[in-house]
Amino acid sequence: MANLYLLSGYRKGRSRKNKGGTLLTWAKNLSHLIRWCYLNKVDFIDLTDSHFKMFVNMLLMEKDEEQPTEKKRAEQQVTKICSTVLNFLAFVDNRLPGLNLIGPTGRIRAELKTSQVTSKGGASTVNRTSWVHESVPRHRKSRRRQPISTSAVNRLYEASATLDAMPFVSRRRYIMLRLLEITGGRRMEVSLVKVQDVEDATKTGELKVFNSKQRRDDTYRFVPVTQADLKEILSFIKHYRQKVIRKTIGLANDHGYLFIGVDSGQPLGIDTHTSELYLLRKAAGIEDEEACLHAFRHRYITNIFRDLIRTHHYQTEDDLRRALSTETLKLKVMEWTGHSSIDSLDHYIHLAFEAESNFQATLDMLQAKKVVESLHVMLVDYRGQLQNATSPSNLLASLTEVVSAAASELHVLLQGPESASGMNA
Repeated sequence: MANLYLLSGYRKGRSRKNKGGTLLTWAKNLSHLIRWCYLNKVDFIDLTDSHFKMFVNMLLMEKDEEQPTEKKRAEQQVTKICSTVLNFLAFVDNRLPGLNLIGPTGRIRAELKTSQVTSKGGASTVNRTSWVHESVPRHRKSRRRQPISTSAVNRLYEASATLDAMPFVSRRRYIMLRLLEITGGRRMEVSLVKVQDVEDATKTGELKVFNSKQRRDDTYRFVPVTQADLKEILSFIKHYRQKVIRKTIGLANDHGYLFIGVDSGQPLGIDTHTSELYLLRKAAGIEDEEACLHAFRHRYITNIFRDLIRTHHYQTEDDLRRALSTETLKLKVMEWTGHSSIDSLDHYIHLAFEAESNFQATLDMLQAKKVVESLHVMLVDYRGQLQNATSPSNLLASLTEVVSAAASELHVLLQGPESASGMNA
């Protein structure tokens, strides 16, 4: 029955990205019920309300093996597990007419309730239907994650340069941080960037990023990136990634994904990205804020609106919202962020004005600012690399390319495209 339930999700097009996606989450959640039924010798079709209450209580009270004084899972996680389980039991009930397994008068007393969820901007409402059982913890309003601060980002870069690790791993961490910062990608989206995407971006100035929140598996957005950043990523590909591929799976079997395991050469899983940032956060000693992968995305989106405020001198949040009502700007912002509704960006508008409340716009060339910021980060990183380099000539050659690309891009931005050819010559 569990396999049939997962198969029904597969046929409905549920995500299988990154070794399983939504279907993998369902399987993990169902495994708790399957294990409980097996240990208690109860079939799915024989479950009662008392059985379900015992199951929920087990999830809530189970202790962590490594920390016996701590609970194994939070209430919010229990709620998510039970949501999958109740949907599965309803699936079983529908497959076997007359079973009366779940419902207001069923053997498991649960109700199917529909609630209206209003978008952040208040412009639209969506009906959401879910099973509710008295023993399952109710959803509490989740605390909204804040953008990661500039101070924390800088400390993560410093930790990446100083933390003891293999050269390849150190560079991979640095490139991971750069992509998180310049693309606003979710962790899955960053993990799916390919070498070809980077090479194509050097011609277009926009990096193709998979949009993981869309049902279709071929949905992408295109994010503007600087040539200096692209040069740095290409340097990582040429001097580090290529060597690992050659030693492990071989160049002929190269799958093309940017991030790979140092020992296997296979694509790096999203959980490894999470673990890597955890190590960097610990090494950086960041305890005063939530420095996680998704906080980079909040920073990226907030900075988009901060740049718009500075450039166009918007005075209020309503001024910016009115500007976003124009189709061209709205579509462009949604393309950069990967959102399907402009209303879902309302929170970031508020954050941006909050951050800009005591800040006067002084930069008219936003792209020039990005180039300078990227170059600064890279120079700090190269300084750390040069201190431990066994062959500094390769590093100096790579640094020369990065600086040259940044200088060329700045020259074009500040003096116009006509002068670029003369400088290059």
